[in-house]
Amino acid sequence: MMSLRTIFLLLMLLPALRPAHAADEVFGRWATPGFSAVVELAPCSDGVTLCGTIRWLWDALDERGRPRLDAQNSDTGLRTRPMVGLTILSGLKADPAGGWQGRIYNPEDGQTYRATVKRRGADTLVVEGCVLIVCSKQVWRKVSSIAEALR
Repeated sequence: MMSLRTIFLLLMLLPALRPAHAADEVFGRWATPGFSAVVELAPCSDGVTLCGTIRWLWDALDERGRPRLDAQNSDTGLRTRPMVGLTILSGLKADPAGGWQGRIYNPEDGQTYRATVKRRGADTLVVEGCVLIVCSKQVWRKVSSIAEALR
């Protein structure tokens, strides 16, 4: 039978034993480089994978004062979608290496790419999109940590 001390030690170690790719570590709102957008990572509608949705844009309105649209989408039928509310990360599944793999949509060119998302520190996320062997990385910052730093 385990001693009370052993049980206490095990309970203290449980958080450290969680997998590095635990979903709750990436849930929340993240600022993209230059604070051009805030993307919220949360469960997708399937309840299994993670998705990232644009929740805020620095430049949310076009030159006519209307909401910015997904105008570069390769599917012309989707070009009237507002950018705010647009899912850009989809189908992210836990990776045994401690990150997530799925797809990323780039509204600047209207294309979807293979994506990896990895935590790098408590308040940093590395998001990488790749086509064939060409990849592009961005470092996203946790919005709550930015807000805390500005206090």
